[in-house]
Amino acid sequence: MPAARGNRERLFQVGRWLRATFQTPYPVTFRIVKKVAAAPNDKPATKRVGYYGSTERIGRKIVIRIACRPGMRRDDLFQTILHEFAHAVSMRHDRIEDERLNHGAHDDEWGLAYGKIYRRFYDEGGVESSSNY
Repeated sequence: MPAARGNRERLFQVGRWLRATFQTPYPVTFRIVKKVAAAPNDKPATKRVGYYGSTERIGRKIVIRIACRPGMRRDDLFQTILHEFAHAVSMRHDRIEDERLNHGAHDDEWGLAYGKIYRRFYDEGGVESSSNY
């Protein structure tokens, strides 16, 4: 399968590659949306634009939302989906995860997961091989 032409389709290819390449504690679903809403207590500028992506555990599923707006650079979208998937890879079961999130979601476990994902994608042929998904 050739690499998708549109950003939305290409993100789904990368998402399928990530699911096939890395293990997560729960199944992952990708949603490509126009905007990922900001939290009510965020700055006004953040509320206006929203986030590039979000990851949340809903019961025994992980849902990743990626904002794909016209004019976004493909590499920014790749960086976002890799970042969010690192959250999925580093998640743990309920009680452990709730305790971990009290100390911030970008902890050492997340950093290690992101490093592995980033290296596999950019340095070890993931950009090319993901186009086969």
